[in-house]
Amino acid sequence: MSETNNGGTPNVTTGYLVSDLVGLALEQLGVGVGGQNTDPQGLASGVMHLNMMLAQWQRREWLVPNLTDVFCMATGKSVYYVGPGGDIDISVRPAQVMGAYARLLFNGGAAVEGDFSANDFDPSDFVDNDDGLSSANPIDYHLAEIPSYQDYAALGLKGLKTWPSFYFYNPAFPLGEFRPWPIPAGGNTWQLHLLIAQPLQGNLKADTPLNLPPEYWDAVMWCLAARLAPSYGQEVSATVATFARASLSTIRTVSFRAPTLAMPAILTPISNPFYWPGLEIQKL
Repeated sequence: MSETNNGGTPNVTTGYLVSDLVGLALEQLGVGVGGQNTDPQGLASGVMHLNMMLAQWQRREWLVPNLTDVFCMATGKSVYYVGPGGDIDISVRPAQVMGAYARLLFNGGAAVEGDFSANDFDPSDFVDNDDGLSSANPIDYHLAEIPSYQDYAALGLKGLKTWPSFYFYNPAFPLGEFRPWPIPAGGNTWQLHLLIAQPLQGNLKADTPLNLPPEYWDAVMWCLAARLAPSYGQEVSATVATFARASLSTIRTVSFRAPTLAMPAILTPISNPFYWPGLEIQKL
């Protein structure tokens, strides 16, 4: 087992090395106790299991540290690709989009209905009344999700180009497909923003620091021990199972955030005393 800085104390920024956590997981199975006689093949197998486990965790919203906002400029296309080398270039293509909105940029769009080619918003529309200086504040518009490919296929005019209101996300591999509808114009007018689960580390090696919040260290160790037990001809012990569940419950407590439940828009007129701006776009 590789040594960490300060005699086993995790680095305050990068945490433990992968080899440290794999070694601790093996110790729970009575393998290589105290870092002695650790089988190199066992260490390599543990690293592979850790990569597979984190790939599974990536798909569970309550097991990722946070959601992140990623975006790209709208160029008038009907499909934007999400993933390595895509229009939204991120390391892992997301399995789902947790939310989306379109941002209308300063001095972009159209002041005349139906004219989405000219940047003809008057800059005075965005002037701060206090000091007379342009605030250049963009305006964000919620995009409602089209829940399935079948529903997207049912759209009669998929090439409609106007103000965006909806989106469909197809988690194709290796690049996901984000399809806004209606299709927003290009010309530096719109940004398309997606809320996705923060990508976890992948393709880890034994000497790679596991850069996750401290509460993950315990969960990685105990859950990895449970995964490795069959490789050593063991059933998962009650102690390992209990600590694995407890550590995952801790992460669930600090990571999960439920969005506000609201009434359908048709039941929430503006005169409703419980109305607030934005409520009309929410639904059960």
